[in-house]
Amino acid sequence: MIRWLLILAVVVPLATVAGSSKAAQKRAPVSAEFDVAPNGDFLLLPVIINQREYPFLVSTGIVTTVIDNDLKKKLELTKLEPGGGAGRGGAGHERFGGLHAALGNIPLEFPDGVEAASFDAMRDKLDLECFGEIGMDVLRRYVVQIDFDEGKLRLLSAVPAGAGESLKITPMGAEGGAPLISATFPGMPAEKFILHTSRAAHSLELTTELYSRLIEKEKLAVLEKEKGVTRSAGVTYQAARLQSVQIGKARHDDLIVNTGEHNAVGLAYLARYIVTLDLPRNRVYWKHGKHFDDRDSRLVLADVEIERDKDAVTIRDVPAYGPALRLGLRRGDVLETLDGHDARRFSNWHIRRTLAREQGPLSATVRRDGVKVELRSEPAQEADGK
Repeated sequence: MIRWLLILAVVVPLATVAGSSKAAQKRAPVSAEFDVAPNGDFLLLPVIINQREYPFLVSTGIVTTVIDNDLKKKLELTKLEPGGGAGRGGAGHERFGGLHAALGNIPLEFPDGVEAASFDAMRDKLDLECFGEIGMDVLRRYVVQIDFDEGKLRLLSAVPAGAGESLKITPMGAEGGAPLISATFPGMPAEKFILHTSRAAHSLELTTELYSRLIEKEKLAVLEKEKGVTRSAGVTYQAARLQSVQIGKARHDDLIVNTGEHNAVGLAYLARYIVTLDLPRNRVYWKHGKHFDDRDSRLVLADVEIERDKDAVTIRDVPAYGPALRLGLRRGDVLETLDGHDARRFSNWHIRRTLAREQGPLSATVRRDGVKVELRSEPAQEADGK
């Protein structure tokens, strides 16, 4: 088994105006709704460029939309001169204008251009088809609701009724920056964390400075080091299990965290909720989801070989040990559902992560030799440090 975590781009953030209308919150018309993977998998949306769909990550942790280098070469984009809005995305990053794209029926606007980067490592090491990241330059105009239970992402014009607990967001940097939220560790002052929708490994990412302080105060139990992936390279990070953290009214114990460049709240934590980000008004709303009380598990990927096309996810090989074998998967099985969800909705990365999970039951529906088979397994004895 292999331990991998995803650490994405350098984060440089921003803000907006406050104020809300109770009448508008009751209506909340939907501008667009998209199917996304549930349960904390990568959030990928189909961006249409030249009449073709390209999967892009949804990333509240970056200011400027980024496209893959190979994709940029296929397009007639113009290199922009430094200046104007360049500071909002961070100095030193080249910008390109002239990108014409849409998200469903919504034309996308990039007033300060887009950046370009390599996504090779994500495709090669994470087996994730991704050609860019949608940043805050696009998202800041919307109320973004993510239903991690049902696998839906909605772009709204207002916050719907019953959205849950309301917390203040502080934009990082200038207007339109990554959303920051306060988190508190017992006996320590509050810390600011980026709400980061493209961090898909552990619940929290900690700067080395905060990580060291938590170690000194004996609030972290150190785990093994883990391999990580940026857009274009592999790196190594330290993982640990955190005693306790409080964000808003909720306290969570035994979360798994890892070191990183910024303090960030990742998808593994956000997936405990149905999250509504009111980015124009600097608020986040969330209410408990189905996985609110789940205990964090180590990030391990099963050595399962997967082949997929538009219509099927096929298991090509199963290791001779571990949860995938206990579940009863066999070579050639067509995986139809995993833990009650359509397997086609998940990335290969998430399927391999789920099939390596040692805690909690696993269930799947497969088609084997043309026959539908229901599979279920209970967890093995939990090992220390899991």
